[in-house]
Amino acid sequence: MKQIVVALLLFINFSFNGFGQKSLSDYAYVLVPQQFEFQKGVDQYQVNTLVRHLFKEAGFNSIYEVELKGLPRCEGLFADLIVDSGFISTTITVALKDCNNNVIYLSQPGSSKEKEYKLGYHEAIRRAFRSIEALGIKQGDLDAYRESVDKRDAALVSPQAILVKQQTISENQIKANSTPAYSRNGLIYYLEARDEGYVLYEKRQGQIVNIGTLSKTSRAGIYLFNSDGKSMLASFDDDNNLIIDTEDNEGKPSQNVFVKVKQE
Repeated sequence: MKQIVVALLLFINFSFNGFGQKSLSDYAYVLVPQQFEFQKGVDQYQVNTLVRHLFKEAGFNSIYEVELKGLPRCEGLFADLIVDSGFISTTITVALKDCNNNVIYLSQPGSSKEKEYKLGYHEAIRRAFRSIEALGIKQGDLDAYRESVDKRDAALVSPQAILVKQQTISENQIKANSTPAYSRNGLIYYLEARDEGYVLYEKRQGQIVNIGTLSKTSRAGIYLFNSDGKSMLASFDDDNNLIIDTEDNEGKPSQNVFVKVKQE
């Protein structure tokens, strides 16, 4: 059954070639998970170490999640392995997905008749990578790209926003300005409007502390939330609740929802 699925995905993959599909060399990196779905532990059988190494040998900037460090997820590829283990042989296909989990490339399947798991997995993976090596991929310098991302994010934060990030305000100021309140996980937040966007405060042990700024972007209704050196997209829903895009502990897209408190 898995072989049928792989064949279908290969057909779809090749059907889209030639229609302006983004080149694999145009992506900044490929992220290799430290544990694939079929594994029972981190880097079991040293499969992940091997995959990361082979991607590097094939011209990719291959990294683990811990090395992501704020790099835009949609500028990267995400590696996966499709494993079909039978009584006679093990067949592995290497898949590359985009940030929306769309499969954009599948290698030719690699097979091994080795019975010992580590030897079998390694042989099948190396054979699958032959078709990847033949692509002649050459991704750009990752350190230079990371530096350009850091400069771009810094430019999006105005000097006023950086200055106000150091400040706290009093409840009297909040009441005087009729600053709207929001709640999340039992905590109270306030969103103060500024010329350059908003400042988000958290009520913390009697103090109201600045935890980040929302800067306007070129897209109407979309803001860049800057907090502790990290930048995330933010917006408001139809009920004026604040939505900040983020990631969960596994690096998957998630959302922090700040619910607007109704004024009495």
